[in-house]
Amino acid sequence: MKVKVENLVEGCIIHKDVMGRTKNPIIPADTVLNKIHLQILKSFLITEVEIENKLENGEYFKGTSELESTSQEKSSQSASFLEYYSQAVEQYKKEFQSWQSGMGINIANIRTFLIPLFDKAQENKNWIRRIHRFSNKQDYFYHHPIAVAMIASFIAKGLGYDNGQCLQVALAGCLADCGMAKINESTFMNTRSLNEQEWNEIKKHPIHSYQLVKDISLLKPETKIAILQHHERLDGSGYPIGEIGNRVQMHSQIVAIADIYHAMTAERPYKSMQSPFKALQVMEEDQFGKLHISILKVLISGIASLPVGTTIKLSDDQLGKIIFVKQDALLRPLVKILDTGEILDLEKNRNIYIDSIIGS
Repeated sequence: MKVKVENLVEGCIIHKDVMGRTKNPIIPADTVLNKIHLQILKSFLITEVEIENKLENGEYFKGTSELESTSQEKSSQSASFLEYYSQAVEQYKKEFQSWQSGMGINIANIRTFLIPLFDKAQENKNWIRRIHRFSNKQDYFYHHPIAVAMIASFIAKGLGYDNGQCLQVALAGCLADCGMAKINESTFMNTRSLNEQEWNEIKKHPIHSYQLVKDISLLKPETKIAILQHHERLDGSGYPIGEIGNRVQMHSQIVAIADIYHAMTAERPYKSMQSPFKALQVMEEDQFGKLHISILKVLISGIASLPVGTTIKLSDDQLGKIIFVKQDALLRPLVKILDTGEILDLEKNRNIYIDSIIGS
């Protein structure tokens, strides 16, 4: 929907590229607006832009729309990825509550909300850089399976899997934590550190999840194994079995990486979100030998392959432009600081990382 610039707020999501007098957009589609973006729009004398009807946190935009009378009609015709995502979260929540009451998994219900989101995700891959922002502390537990499903399918696509295989990986990501329904809610919804007894109980959830899905004929054997193994690690340090090396299947590793990434980057009841760039750096270093590096690099490439000229904010709050990208170190490009003109090599300045993307 079209909105006047003065009515925009932080968290609005650009639906269509904002163009100026240059061939490249001032602010590209799918950008989540912050204070700097709002200043840029005013500086370029932009009067109105097209945004999605929901903010990045899933709430509906409450400002004044230029097309308010027909916004609902247009929304139904061109629903965004965020809208499909939000609907999937709500549907998953209902399904999970039914599992808690003792009902079995109705895979047709899962496919009903997951497949439209999966299809929408194929249209434009920019969501991969902002899906972590859709979650909130209150409903993180219901956002996490949907986000893991989409991130895992993105990785699978990058590995060359066909759509059928990618959908199976997405189903594994979505159902990996379904076994939590068999655990006391006060344990997995805890906002404090778990004691040893609670943690041992949580570590049983992959087995509970497998028990819930093992007889579902529409799930392939490798999908069920991925659900069981999504917390296993290549060095044998994972759970619930402590599998090692090639015994941890590829589908399992894909879901594992998606699971870790979203958990590190999303807002949780007991942890603040981390920058995707910092999280991926930590995964690359701290999880070395535990995660399949070729799978991790697909995710790194999808998030960190930024074009030269991209404006970024660094972890020390400086703004800069990317001037050179190293293919073997995508997370740490060469950056020109806007205020000083200094050239900063992030590979040599390990204490500084990219905090967020401002625009192209």
